[in-house]
Amino acid sequence: MRRILVFAGVSAGLVLSAPMAFAAPSPTDAPAGNPKAYLRVLPAAARPGAKVEIRLGCEASATQNLSSPVLTIGSLRRVGPQHDPAKAPAAAASAVVNQAKPGVYAVSFSCGGAELTTKFTVSSDVKQVVKVPTGAPQTGGGPSGDSGGPLAAAAAMGALAVGGGGLVLARRAWRR
Repeated sequence: MRRILVFAGVSAGLVLSAPMAFAAPSPTDAPAGNPKAYLRVLPAAARPGAKVEIRLGCEASATQNLSSPVLTIGSLRRVGPQHDPAKAPAAAASAVVNQAKPGVYAVSFSCGGAELTTKFTVSSDVKQVVKVPTGAPQTGGGPSGDSGGPLAAAAAMGALAVGGGGLVLARRAWRR
C-alpha cells in the first residue's frame, strides 16, 4: 500500500510540475535594484527592413540609452496607465531593423543606473524558395494559433497516471 501511495504522490507531483516545464522564460531578468523593470522586443526575430516594437518598463524617473547596433529606434512614448503600483511605468518605441548579418544582437537600456539587456535576432533576408510551386494541393490548414499541444499532452499524461494509480488501488481492494 505504501508503494502505491508513493507512486501516486510522485505521479501527482509530475502532473502538477509539467506546466512549469513548458512555461516560457522571461525575456529579461529584472536587475536587483528595479524588481519591476523589463525590456521586450516584439517580434524577437525579424529580417532587415522590418518594423519591430520595443516595450520597456522602469520604476526610475528616467529611462536612458535605449540602444541596439542593428535597430534604428524611434522616440519613446508612454503607454498604458502610469498609476498602478504593481507595474512599472511602461513605454514603447517603434524600430526598424538595419541591414546586418543574420545573428543575435543585444538591445539594452538604463533604468535608474541599472542596465537591462535582451536579445534580438536578425534573420536571413534570403527567401527559402525561389519559385513558389503552383497547382499543388493545399495541405494542413487547421486553425491558426497556439493549440496548447504540450500542455494538453501533459494533462493527458497526468490523467493517465492518476487513472492507472486508481486502477491499481481498486484491484488491490477487490482482491481482499
